[in-house]
Amino acid sequence: MANIRPFKGVVYNEKKVGYLSEVVAPPYDIIPKEMQGKLYRASPYNIVRLELGKIRSSDSSVDNRYTRAKNFFDLWLKNKQMVQDRKDSIYVYSQKYREGRKVIDRIGFIALMSLDEGKKKVLPHEKTLLAPKLDRLDLIRSIRANLSPIFVLYEDTPHIILKILKKTSSTKRPFIDISFEGIRNRAWRLDDETDIKKIQAVMRGANTFIADGHHRFEVTRMYSEELKRARAPKAVRKSAGYVMVYFVESKEDMLTVLPAHRLPKDIGGLRKEEITARLQKFFTLERAGSLGAMMAKLGGSRKRIHAFGMYTGLNQFYILKLKSMSHVDRAVKDKPKEWKALDVAILHLFIFQHVLGIRDDDDNIEFMKDPRETAKSVDKGRFKIAFFLNPTKVAEVKRIASLGEKMPRKATYFYPKPVSGIVINKH
Repeated sequence: MANIRPFKGVVYNEKKVGYLSEVVAPPYDIIPKEMQGKLYRASPYNIVRLELGKIRSSDSSVDNRYTRAKNFFDLWLKNKQMVQDRKDSIYVYSQKYREGRKVIDRIGFIALMSLDEGKKKVLPHEKTLLAPKLDRLDLIRSIRANLSPIFVLYEDTPHIILKILKKTSSTKRPFIDISFEGIRNRAWRLDDETDIKKIQAVMRGANTFIADGHHRFEVTRMYSEELKRARAPKAVRKSAGYVMVYFVESKEDMLTVLPAHRLPKDIGGLRKEEITARLQKFFTLERAGSLGAMMAKLGGSRKRIHAFGMYTGLNQFYILKLKSMSHVDRAVKDKPKEWKALDVAILHLFIFQHVLGIRDDDDNIEFMKDPRETAKSVDKGRFKIAFFLNPTKVAEVKRIASLGEKMPRKATYFYPKPVSGIVINKH
């Protein structure tokens, strides 16, 4: 359930900044250093300067990536490179992209959600880490704005909201229509009070689940609590009591979930022969002639049995198929059966910790989405082994969240991410 409201969003002024495709960016947590530099060069107004500013060796308590973000934001508002809308709106937002042979046009809406309501009713599904939360907390303290929305799924079986969103997108002109990283992004203002009230009514009774943005969600709550303790002005506290959210109906045909493949850094000196010998006690190992063959077999096995891909270098690809779930049940205690049945849980708690004795700490596992880049990292000698997974299903995300459980980190990668720079919520 979610208590939502429209807001006066801050948007880029195309007349002042030029091509809007050059000022947007991916969310901060998927911007590698080389992309950060590319975004800086794309435009002097690119939102990366706010979302993920560069760190300098001369940084101090008064001049750092967070203070510079505030200075850029204030300057852009003053000079009208960014402007705040005069009327409260819900922002209809669609991303059109290709998945294999299918073309998907995912349409949702951006609105503000009450943190008090969200704390009780919006269900998370992933664990969070301290370092990213501290980073985002320093940023929101300085800039006092939500720069990018968290991504939340909602249930609406009669599709009442979806019909309103499609009506808006078909009858209004978008205020932004750009292609970014091969994805068409469009957004429309929805300010009709009758339609807004209908959306609010549905959302008050809808089940909601966080798909992406767990760190930003928790940080916005932390920031709101800070302001309450500091007895900030009432208007500031009220504004900070809401977080900007991109809501999408949890229809499987509108959602794409990608897996994050795993590369352990330290495998405790295990040789390939030891790894395969240990795994063969619990899995059948089947050779695959290539990365493509392994990924095809992995995808074809997901309905029948728990399976994983493994690469040990020198073109040695394997499919691992779990012989019996009873092995996992005996090794993993104090977790519900639905949680144990997750592929990511079996990989981390059973394969890594129980079978191979690999350290499963945050700093020992690297995650990659692209299977080719994952295999290349082993070929280049950066890692000795890689494990590949099938994507987590949306139904599994909802089931685990409903149980009050948290999945292992990077259990899901909802694709595509909402782009930063479409609209900003200024406190």
